Amino acid sequence: MKKRWLAGILSALMAMGMTGCGGGAADNNATGGNESGKAIELKMSYTTSETSVWRVACEEFARLVEEGTNGRYKVSIYANEQLAGGAMDQGTQMILDGTVDLDLRSITNYTNYEPKLYVITMPWIFSNNDDVDAKLFNGDGGQMIKDLIDPLGVKVLGLGENGFRSVTNSKKEIKTPEDMVGLKFRVPAISSWVDTFRLMGADPTVMTFSEVFTALQQGTIDGQENPTDPIVSSKIYEVQSYLTRWNYAYDCLILSCSDKLWNSLSDEDKAIFQDAANKAAAAEVQASREADAANFKLMEENGMTITDLTEDEMNVFKEKVASVYDSYREQVTDEVFAAFGYTFE
Repeated sequence: MKKRWLAGILSALMAMGMTGCGGGAADNNATGGNESGKAIELKMSYTTSETSVWRVACEEFARLVEEGTNGRYKVSIYANEQLAGGAMDQGTQMILDGTVDLDLRSITNYTNYEPKLYVITMPWIFSNNDDVDAKLFNGDGGQMIKDLIDPLGVKVLGLGENGFRSVTNSKKEIKTPEDMVGLKFRVPAISSWVDTFRLMGADPTVMTFSEVFTALQQGTIDGQENPTDPIVSSKIYEVQSYLTRWNYAYDCLILSCSDKLWNSLSDEDKAIFQDAANKAAAAEVQASREADAANFKLMEENGMTITDLTEDEMNVFKEKVASVYDSYREQVTDEVFAAFGYTFE
């Protein structure tokens, strides 16, 4: 995928509205048709905005499903957790109970349902994209994730990425844990990340992502942490002055189908949906990585100070938060940690 192609996709997405409302799959029969002969409308939800690179996966999946089934299925896409009133926790519940047919969301949203998934939130469990590819996309970790999520009520069709999370703030450049002491950072409601920020001496504040921009603008919080895509698509760079690129956590996306829909599909249609998801997830990962460099450049051009840590500086942070692994050892289990290449000595 060329950068020019990505730019065209994202430009088109900015110009388009959300697709029309659908009726879901609850009344569909197993052959993928209905008595009127009209296309079956499926609802697909995702967390971020219409301009987010996440949309690449949703658009590609919808296109391939509609083409593969000769129009028997039509996928309507809803951004910003619209179907859940903006609430990520409610959005997660809706895909698990089959209220929504298809979904793309961060793996972190599933940790409340399966604590072993905290493994992927551990600080520096991944070091870079090559490490992610080896452990997650081409290693035992990816299969482990599917095995843990599938029993919750969904069929995991593919893994995408939100990418490595950077930390931003409006006060000062961050190069050491001491630089974080006393600063108030918005952190998602993920206990391992809250624990990590506390170990660094920061004041972690949990709030929904939809509230972050206003809270930063008003000074209610000093900073936040996120991959570059939500930082840019939500224009957080407009109300932050400093960014430290430290790769402290990697965010994986889960492309899933509700069990209610999956169990209604014929074997032929299951194969079509799975193939569409494979291609859509791969397109999103590539688009995400290509967009990363452009996002850092955009933020810098808009006045942000971008700080890269040396290996020695990074190691100071790692040592500061190493005890998080011990704290979650019982919940995650040694077996799950081992699937991601981590063992306790």
